[in-house]
Amino acid sequence: MVLKSYFDGSNQADRSEYDRMSIAAVCGTGKQWKRFDTDWNKVLYRHRAKYLHTTDAVSLQNDFAKEKGWTNRRVDLFIDDCVDVIERHITIPDGVPGRRPRAGLYPVTLTILFDDWVKAIKTVPALPNTIEELCATESLGFVFRWGKQIDAKKYEFHFDRGEKFYGHIHNRWTHPKAKKDIEMMKDVISVDEVISMSVPALQMADLFAWCINRAKQETRDWHIRLHKLPWRAPLLDYEHLIKPMPKVLESIASWKLPRRKSSVANLSKPKRAT
Repeated sequence: MVLKSYFDGSNQADRSEYDRMSIAAVCGTGKQWKRFDTDWNKVLYRHRAKYLHTTDAVSLQNDFAKEKGWTNRRVDLFIDDCVDVIERHITIPDGVPGRRPRAGLYPVTLTILFDDWVKAIKTVPALPNTIEELCATESLGFVFRWGKQIDAKKYEFHFDRGEKFYGHIHNRWTHPKAKKDIEMMKDVISVDEVISMSVPALQMADLFAWCINRAKQETRDWHIRLHKLPWRAPLLDYEHLIKPMPKVLESIASWKLPRRKSSVANLSKPKRAT
């Protein structure tokens, strides 16, 4: 069985605009994704939408502009139906009140606050020097753990085109020593970039990433509904970040992966007044 996972990020490492970064990963088997794609595409057809891009939709811009017939109400009805599809297809674990357990798609988001990361890297200088790398590698751990739980034999990783997260995972997959040290990388059969406009799974990941970055700011019914669904949304805070496994940091250093521009200087700047 192949576990296919799709990754999409939200926000950039830019303190002038944001205070956190999140990555969403949604995982499923081929059969699960096929059923999901069918239902998602029916929603797109019914609402005369080419795809869902949450930021554009809620901002009424680009393909969701008013000039193209979109309104807040039309967007809300559209995304509400998208949440219906997600609710029908995600996994329901044991112990969820009022819900019968079932197998399905597994969504997880990971969020790191800029302040916590800047503080953590001062405490543990050996941490990766970009916040994107931490988000990407931590999310990979969740995917592998889920794969073990459902007895997946192989893995595929698909990233939204242009995401900085992609390079960190691709390097680990192609670097001989990194691939040897990360045992489960031997079971990964592909790591690639895809265009979200043509991939419903990435549109689902985009919605989760958008929503988690606005947690406790829910003003729309579909946003409230999504947060009530049973999905994982850990916040990787300072206490978590300063407790990496020493052997993992030693291994990463030994790989001598390509150096990337550090996020430290940019995220150490004070937030611009608004």
